[in-house]
Amino acid sequence: MRFRLNSTGNFGKQLKRLMQSINEDIALALLHACRVPETGVHEARKSCKEARALLRLIGSQIGKAECSRQQEHYKAISGKLSGSRDAAVRVKTWRQLVNEKAALQEQRYDAIDCFLSGQQKLNPLEAKGREFFIELALEAEAQSAAPEEWDLPKSLSTLMPNLKLIYQKALNAEKKANSSDEIEAFHQFRKRSKDLFYCLRVLRPMFGKGSKSKVNKLEVMTELQGLANDQAVLLEYLADHRHEIDLDDEQWDLAEACIVAKLQALQKQTHKRAKSLISVSAASFIKSL
Repeated sequence: MRFRLNSTGNFGKQLKRLMQSINEDIALALLHACRVPETGVHEARKSCKEARALLRLIGSQIGKAECSRQQEHYKAISGKLSGSRDAAVRVKTWRQLVNEKAALQEQRYDAIDCFLSGQQKLNPLEAKGREFFIELALEAEAQSAAPEEWDLPKSLSTLMPNLKLIYQKALNAEKKANSSDEIEAFHQFRKRSKDLFYCLRVLRPMFGKGSKSKVNKLEVMTELQGLANDQAVLLEYLADHRHEIDLDDEQWDLAEACIVAKLQALQKQTHKRAKSLISVSAASFIKSL
């Protein structure tokens, strides 16, 4: 069971226990992947993102070099799990889009589904085998305990400037994404929002009751961002492999238009939600907690 912070006791020790708990979750998720690969991998990658967000919160306390080393550790675990899951997500995203768009249900678009399914079969999660997931779980478990030399603060107040900076980066990223058509700008907005969400979620027991609603709304927003990112990834992948699928110009134009329309609709929903979550100054946001 995930360890949760509380307002009593040594805050620094609790942070170390929290990091250990996240690492244990990663290991357990990887073991779960032995039986249900897609679910286990998804949960493991989410916990890696949470650990990296927490490292950004405490980075100034543990030092730049140590923070970078830890970030690379979680990035490496996620990287070993990414390719196969990305292929599965592309198939799922395309099929959901087909269900929503009657124009894509014509037989001539079956080639896209066949191509994406074929790519998934080239490197299925199941083919990685139990040994792969067990070895990765052992690797995660071996580094589960936070290093003794970490000098973490005894009070949350020490970390509030860091949390303020994390919010400011999310605010800046939202403004840039909202005024730009570049998918990379939206991707950065998503990453910075995830950092804010994960940090607020673990710190929620330290704040007032009002923070619960804020965390829940941020979670919904980041899920929408994830769906938008899935559309962007699908579009880029199909564009790169268009000629392998053998789509003519008319077919490609329609498929592209459907994906772009879905992507833009999800982005619009995200920015609408951000107005009530990531719009005030960093000082006002921190004060609202």
